[in-house]
Amino acid sequence: MSVRVSQAPGHRHLRLVASSLAPVTTADANNSWRRVAAAILASTWDLSRYLGEQRWGRVNEEISERRELLDLMRAMHLDANGRSALRSLDEAALESERAIAAMMGRNG
Repeated sequence: MSVRVSQAPGHRHLRLVASSLAPVTTADANNSWRRVAAAILASTWDLSRYLGEQRWGRVNEEISERRELLDLMRAMHLDANGRSALRSLDEAALESERAIAAMMGRNG
């Protein structure tokens, strides 16, 4: 399975890849959402770095990429831990986007 997260021209692409002929086990499914959650956290870290560097164009790109990753995670079959992680990541992303919008003088 291969999923392209961003299709924007000139934008770096993140590709999550998993492949096997074996049936998917619970452990594999858990690792799958955990990889996406880790990518969301990495995206959030990059976002905070771009904010500190005042790279406003990159801030908007990173917010879009993080939204795409959250959408990817929403589309996955999640266990209770995965659903809880998604809910927390989603709430944190929304809160940070509101704070960024307030900082930039926009209504969020």
